[in-house]
Amino acid sequence: MAQFAWEVLSGCFFFLRAVSEEIDPVASILASLFIIGWEHSMATTIDNAFDKEAQEKIRDRLEFGKSLTGLCSTVNDKFWKDLSINNRKRLGNILVKFIRSAIFKEVKLNASEVTVLCCSWMLEVLECLCHDQNEEQYLLDQLLSKDDIWPVWMVTDFSLSRGSAALKSINVSSEESGNHKFVSFIDKLISKIGIMKVIACYAEQSLSYAPKELTNEETTSRAWIAAEILCTWKWSGGSAVASFLPLLSVSIKNEKYPFRDSLLDSIFDILLDGALVHGDSGLKSSFILWLARGNELDKIEETFLRALLSLLVTLFKNSIWQGEKATMIFRMLINKLYMGEAINQNCLKILPLIVNVLVQTLCQRSFTSGDSGTDAQLDCSDDNLIQVTVKDWLERVLSLPPLIAWQAEQDMEEWFQLVIACYPFGASSGTRSLRPERDISLEERMLILEVFRKQQHSANASAAISKLPVVHMYLSKLMVISVGYCWKEFTEEDWELFFSQVRSWIQSAVVMMEEITENVNDTITNCSASKNFGVLKDLEQIVFVSDPCINVAINALESFSLFSRVLGFQQLNADNPNPLASGRWDPVRDRILEGILRLFFCTGIAEAIASSYDHEAASIVAASRLDNSYFWELVASNVIASPQYARERAVKSVEFWGLSKGPISSLYAVLFSTISIPSLQFAAYVILSSEPVSLYGIIEEECSNDDAGGDQDSYSLDLPSGKVHLRQELLGMIEKLPYGLLEMDLVAQEWVNFFLSWSLLLTHIQFLPSLSSSRERLVQYVQDSASSMILDCIFQHIPLELCAAHRLRKKDLENSSGLLEPASSATCAIKTGSLLFSVESLWPIEPQKMASFAGALYGLMLQVLPAYVRGWFTNIRDRSASSLIESFTRTWCSPPLIVNELSQIKKANFADENFEVSVSKSANEVVATYTKDETGMDLVIRLPASYPLRPVDVDCMRNLGISEVKQRKWLMSMMMFVRNQNGALAEAIRIWKSNFDKEFEGIEECPICYSVIHTANHSLPRLACKTCKHKFHSACLYKWFSTSHKSSCPLCQSPF
Repeated sequence: MAQFAWEVLSGCFFFLRAVSEEIDPVASILASLFIIGWEHSMATTIDNAFDKEAQEKIRDRLEFGKSLTGLCSTVNDKFWKDLSINNRKRLGNILVKFIRSAIFKEVKLNASEVTVLCCSWMLEVLECLCHDQNEEQYLLDQLLSKDDIWPVWMVTDFSLSRGSAALKSINVSSEESGNHKFVSFIDKLISKIGIMKVIACYAEQSLSYAPKELTNEETTSRAWIAAEILCTWKWSGGSAVASFLPLLSVSIKNEKYPFRDSLLDSIFDILLDGALVHGDSGLKSSFILWLARGNELDKIEETFLRALLSLLVTLFKNSIWQGEKATMIFRMLINKLYMGEAINQNCLKILPLIVNVLVQTLCQRSFTSGDSGTDAQLDCSDDNLIQVTVKDWLERVLSLPPLIAWQAEQDMEEWFQLVIACYPFGASSGTRSLRPERDISLEERMLILEVFRKQQHSANASAAISKLPVVHMYLSKLMVISVGYCWKEFTEEDWELFFSQVRSWIQSAVVMMEEITENVNDTITNCSASKNFGVLKDLEQIVFVSDPCINVAINALESFSLFSRVLGFQQLNADNPNPLASGRWDPVRDRILEGILRLFFCTGIAEAIASSYDHEAASIVAASRLDNSYFWELVASNVIASPQYARERAVKSVEFWGLSKGPISSLYAVLFSTISIPSLQFAAYVILSSEPVSLYGIIEEECSNDDAGGDQDSYSLDLPSGKVHLRQELLGMIEKLPYGLLEMDLVAQEWVNFFLSWSLLLTHIQFLPSLSSSRERLVQYVQDSASSMILDCIFQHIPLELCAAHRLRKKDLENSSGLLEPASSATCAIKTGSLLFSVESLWPIEPQKMASFAGALYGLMLQVLPAYVRGWFTNIRDRSASSLIESFTRTWCSPPLIVNELSQIKKANFADENFEVSVSKSANEVVATYTKDETGMDLVIRLPASYPLRPVDVDCMRNLGISEVKQRKWLMSMMMFVRNQNGALAEAIRIWKSNFDKEFEGIEECPICYSVIHTANHSLPRLACKTCKHKFHSACLYKWFSTSHKSSCPLCQSPF
């Protein structure tokens, strides 16, 4: 029949059109052609779509399907238009049923591939068979119609309304694979034809298909489809939060849909009814109420409540719904909560999370400098509504027994959750600036304190607390809102409870993490050298954390973060009387900080120990942190804010722990971790790049005893004498390029680690004192041993077209994506002398952020190692690349560098009546005048426009009583010092002056370089020939021996 149909279609369309009104098989024949063509597309698109037996059975059909490829493109629109509406409907019904069958009944093939194919088929059907939007809506009705397995979460009554829905009376598993695939298919269809057509049914009405019901706004949407999608939550290739809600938000905001409010209200009503019917939030006491966003929503077990919250968060966040709507919903929920004198228990259970979202929209913050102590002025009915309602809830909580007398039957948990939800917190920069979001009255603050102090006064009878983790949980949450909102009213007794409880809760987490770390250490150190799959399984069990003390510690860390914020206010307002001002609590605060740092080092040591086994073991430890990512973010934020003395004390404490890895190894393990928690990695970088840890975190002391215990980190505040030894974690990144780096993707982990290593080294050199032996040895190490490929790698990330950006107008440059960031980062690094700003914004890793980081690295390298960069630039053979790099440097880097150099020279105190320096900023010149015993010379130092890529120019302007030989010698000497200086020019000029001071003092110059002070390492000639007694610089003599291939004195030729 199909072959006959193809012959008919190929030869005589008019015959088919003529009989189409009279014979029913027309729709079946056309459907067969579509389906055979689709089968062929499935076979060619999806690998192993059919097994050998199935392929043999349908071989002829698949061969025939080849000739049907592109059937629609060979059939003109007139053919489809000439088919009667009844035939098109019958054909559409057949094809829609086939598509649904392919989605629900096909279980062998990859779900994502099947839904992609089915989506393309549906688009083909809509394009061919629908002449207007009403016909399109008819086919979508058929496609989305209910049957025994669809929908899962609700039952729709299509006879009444597209938008109406009723909830299923039984609990249905959310793991129905057919449902997930169908939702994935709908999600893809929405992305192609728009949410308005699929969900809102928004179409211009035409006469061909316009049922009367569609004229009512209540019947012009499929709100239940949106509710079903949100309840399904996740599916192959998408999720409610990642794909559907962003599409809904964009469509609602951008498209002119007359019944927008009706659609959103319908979705909201369906989900709210579902949440109320199920009547249980599935909310654990460990849930982070104040961060009911993103991943936290995944922790909500009740399907309808989770869907409802995600909808509310999206609509309020994108300003689709605003304060007026939040007020309306708040009033409605209050009305549902109270049924006369009784309480609607189902409403009470779901209310906390919904209220938390609404309160943040309803309440306008009126703080100045974050001060929540000022009495709120309640001028609007909305604020009064919240204040009156919340005070009523606080009084109800006050009427309950204290937490230590926990009585679940009194709904204590629900009422505590509800009160806590009314006091939201926000953060503008990760978790480092946690702050209260509401502005509350003094009366409300006093009620909170009453609740808080009620627990305090019962603390002496708290023996039962340890038996009930839920009591710890709600006491710690109450602590957060009390410190955040009521700290100004805290008394000595209040602070005493705060510090004792916070320290206890954090210490419990420390004990648990230490036990995990020690178990990891024992597992790795006791395993055999050969790889053992059982070790990895053991590690997974060891590092899995489900202890409630972590969730209590989250609240403790939040409380401590808020306390640190309060302490900052106290320091800014020293006249403000408060118990904190006495300093009584400083020792306890330091102990808490040490505990937090201990937590940080524990996770790093565990990963460092695991990495000594293999990469997969380290990944297991790193991945375990993702389950408690917010906990680690809070730890990191407190670590970053910790003072130097606390870090040093924590490092020494961990050093004495006696595990196979020490504190420095732990920092590198976190910094270079392949599974990222950005705030943790930044915290590791901050500690490694700042004193005191940087003094022994970059350079490793050479160990003279090969049998030194374990793999402990050894450290010394002074650099070891002799050759510099970088720590092993940095060595492979600095001395040679990581294997295959240039062939890797620019955002590969190896690129990140490579740049971070150089960033640490440059920052360490920058912080070392100028002219110190430590700095000079480290700079010499870079000159002699470091791979200059770092600069080539930097310009792998900075596009060369950026180097000519000065030719663009400023407006064009700002509008050029990816051009401005590396340039501005280079300038910022030069001006600040720091890379912290770039490292902080590095994660999540993106090409643009890596380019910005590369620009910052280049800027700091020009400042710290100008001679090193100049040497690399001089060796570039590609003139085009050289020109572009010079152009980039001259435009973005040289101006701030020159300003900085001239400013330092001007501020320098040379403290000598025989030496004078004057600066001309307009001409970028420095004039150095040296006079001694009726002799003198004026030298002018000119900085080129592309400094430091081009060498500094030195000329003699005037000399007095100096021979031509000595004049040339002084001139060449100054030129050598300023061109070889890896650091500030002011220091080069100072060294040049000292050189001739010593010459006048009678110290002999080195016969090789003709300078008293070595131009690179600033040493004096100390190695003397035993025969002629001339003294040489060790570096000059070493170079002489290396190039001459003999070890005789350069002057007298005697054996040295």
